[in-house]
Amino acid sequence: MLTLSLELEIKTLLEEFRDPEVVAEKLIKLFEDHPEDWSAESLQQLSRFLLSCGLYQVLISFCMKHITAKNFMMPWAYFVEALARGIPDLEEDIVKFIVMGIEEENAIEQACLAQGSERFIKKSTQWKNELKRKRRKASTQLKQRMFDELLTLRTQQLYEQEKTMLSKMQRMFPGDQDIVEEIRQHKERYALDILSRRAPLSRSHSIQEAPPSPEARAMAEALKHTLVKAGELYPDMAFDFAVAAYMMDEPQASLAILERLNLSVSETWFYLEVKLRCRHFLEVLNELNHLEVKLAHEPETFFATAYLRAQAYWGLAQKHVAIEILESILVSRPNYRAGSALLDMWRSQ
Repeated sequence: MLTLSLELEIKTLLEEFRDPEVVAEKLIKLFEDHPEDWSAESLQQLSRFLLSCGLYQVLISFCMKHITAKNFMMPWAYFVEALARGIPDLEEDIVKFIVMGIEEENAIEQACLAQGSERFIKKSTQWKNELKRKRRKASTQLKQRMFDELLTLRTQQLYEQEKTMLSKMQRMFPGDQDIVEEIRQHKERYALDILSRRAPLSRSHSIQEAPPSPEARAMAEALKHTLVKAGELYPDMAFDFAVAAYMMDEPQASLAILERLNLSVSETWFYLEVKLRCRHFLEVLNELNHLEVKLAHEPETFFATAYLRAQAYWGLAQKHVAIEILESILVSRPNYRAGSALLDMWRSQ
């Protein structure tokens, strides 16, 4: 079947004859000799070629000649546009015949998108409005289905799949603020989840590690400088650099970047986690008091601040207080796995 090869055929004929009318004649003869070899896509390509060359009458005649043929896939969009451009006026009976054909073949979407169709097809404006409504409705329904799937991925904590879905949604709905916000929250949530699973254990191990060598300290200082500088040069990505620094075991660099930013509420939780890692325990306790007042209306605030407060007290060697706080959390939230694991670890020390 002629599909991709038709474009090559058109190019070859134009190079040989350099006359679009001659090329059009040969292409139409090629179709009429072997119509069974032509796909709907090939007919669309031929019609597009005729229209782009200004051969409106040729396209109209070609379509009218074969419109009743059994296997002829009428290129309605190009045909209607050729009529609008090539014929000053159409008799009412002909217009009725055209409209009937469009409706019978369910080609309303093709026809109403043709440039100039509203000039002689009165229903064209109505068709366009109906098409817009259908597309808006379909777009809204698709977006909702994708959000439902996104929620399912989120509840199952399938972060990479959620990221892939968000990327797909961003391509399909560019500029949609709901999706932009979801992407921002995903980045923050992903970072915080990793931290909640890794930070307590990493802090416990860091106490037992040998002091770094001078070479390691020099490399760490260079890395810190590079990440902080990158945060300054690319402020839109500064939070991402802070997360990257933390995940590379450079909490001081992460803190240096975060202290320059105007942080959202979600980012503030990460900021406090970084401060814990940097052993700024008194500062964490002080900022938790302010955060509790600011977010007093949020039901989850108490549990989140209590978890961080317990870790700060543990860092200050007030282990009894830390364990009491964590035990109080687990009374209300017995399935809080991160808290339960941390409490078991503390009790074993």
